[in-house]
Amino acid sequence: MTVGERLRTTPEEMTPDQLEVYTAFREGPALAVPHPPGGGLAGPPATWVLSPPLARVFRSAARALRFELQLSDRSREIALLLHAFHRDSAFEIHAHRRAGRAAGLAEEEIEGLATRSAPAFRSEEERAVFTVTLALLDRQTLDDGEYADAVGVLGEQTLFELVSLVGFYDLVATQLAVFEVEPPVNEMGERDG
Repeated sequence: MTVGERLRTTPEEMTPDQLEVYTAFREGPALAVPHPPGGGLAGPPATWVLSPPLARVFRSAARALRFELQLSDRSREIALLLHAFHRDSAFEIHAHRRAGRAAGLAEEEIEGLATRSAPAFRSEEERAVFTVTLALLDRQTLDDGEYADAVGVLGEQTLFELVSLVGFYDLVATQLAVFEVEPPVNEMGERDG
């Protein structure tokens, strides 16, 4: 992982509470991409370790948002890729290209999301997620008709989960930007994935 000049906390410099959080992230499953060999944290946990109380909350929230929502994996990744490209968040784009492929999005669909081109929807859920996410990115809300349409397809719980997903990843994109967390590079000096 490449971390900007702004984030240089090493395990030797961490408080005991930070070191406990760091160790939990290093030893547990990675949320987005594997942590770098030899130390350090990849992605959002690289910033979260700065505040152990928030790190614990964010880790729990991230797990729930990635693995416990009503949305299908493809729908979740459609929303997250739209968001990542909208925010031009290099780490999010990197991580969710990988996750999108794993969820069944074709490379052309992923590239299309960069320009807001709709993928080949496999369900009305995917269509609703695409439409709602674009509205959230553009206006941060839904008008009455959009809300009714979304609830009609997704239901209120899933709509709430989608809104929360997009909002959480906006927080994450801001953290990554401020602390200059970039995606990993391979031995050729190129972004992998």
